[in-house]
Amino acid sequence: MNRHLLALALTGALFPLSGCSAAESAAVAPVNEEEAQAVREAANAAQAARAPSRAEAPPLTEYVGKYPFDEVAGIAWNDHPLVKAGIARTVTDPAVRDAMATVKGPSAPIALQDGKVAAWSCQQHRCGEHSWSVMVDPASGATDVCYMKDPAMENQSRWFLADGTQETRQTDCSLKS
Repeated sequence: MNRHLLALALTGALFPLSGCSAAESAAVAPVNEEEAQAVREAANAAQAARAPSRAEAPPLTEYVGKYPFDEVAGIAWNDHPLVKAGIARTVTDPAVRDAMATVKGPSAPIALQDGKVAAWSCQQHRCGEHSWSVMVDPASGATDVCYMKDPAMENQSRWFLADGTQETRQTDCSLKS
């Protein structure tokens, strides 16, 4: 494999992330499927090297009282391996996962709710109509996710449950006080 491509993959500078023009990306694009696969594997290895392992991550209960963007032992709530794995396993709708990961807005302090560590966030200037909460069992990692995007849902929320089922509930996603 071309060393230049390997270096790009390892530093996370592959063209989809760097904003290169089509001409620039063609200059560094893999020339065959074998080289393309090697680039993907190198990029995945680089990402895995940056992600904390469950053993390195602090217990989820240490996040209680903090905001999702606050770091505990250098790891924010959304980057915690149990939270990431729980969301990936539970939320089967890619559009919901994408919205939760990319839409920015206010968050409430993380709380302990029904034995689970729970975080709530919403879209800035649209909190009443676009919000979500993530509830993770700190021992097992079982994760329930509530997602609401009103007005399409008319005060209903979608629940993605740890057991693999989905429900629609007549409630929003705010945490209990």
